[in-house]
Amino acid sequence: MIKTLTQRLLALTILLVLSNTAIAGGCYESSIQSPTPFMGNDGEVFKLLDGSFWEVKYEYEYMYEYYPSVIVCPDQGKLIIGDKKLNVELLSTAKGSGASSGNSWEVFEETNLQGSISGTIQQGHIFKTTSGSIYEVTGLTLQLVLELQPEVTVLRNGDVYKLIVEGFDEPLICSKLK
Repeated sequence: MIKTLTQRLLALTILLVLSNTAIAGGCYESSIQSPTPFMGNDGEVFKLLDGSFWEVKYEYEYMYEYYPSVIVCPDQGKLIIGDKKLNVELLSTAKGSGASSGNSWEVFEETNLQGSISGTIQQGHIFKTTSGSIYEVTGLTLQLVLELQPEVTVLRNGDVYKLIVEGFDEPLICSKLK
């Protein structure tokens, strides 16, 4: 009787520890919605199911994951995919959540770039969105792209804008001209 009770208590304790692992330290389950595929490489910006945006830091995993289920631990700056733990940084909370601080990125707009984008993208390149905004690349980048009216998510931090363009290797740091 005592042995059975002890075994049950031990099993219950193990179950509680395992079930609270995803909750400990503010961790939660989600899935990556974009980009597809998710690579898990330094500088890659990704969007979770809750609408928040994150950036991979100091990792080079080349994972090729499509809509993976993940565990995110914001307080620890970790993203867990299967048996891999990646360093990540929260860029922006979900639009309309009101949880962002004064020194963080917020979702400014989700739209498309006008026309076809082909050739080399570098500092000084100007983009116009279907919503009518015009952005100039001010950050250092050099990318060779070919995209037709790609989707773009624009994050804002004061007067600095980060364009996350579908099909581009890395986000673009820009200023808004209009």
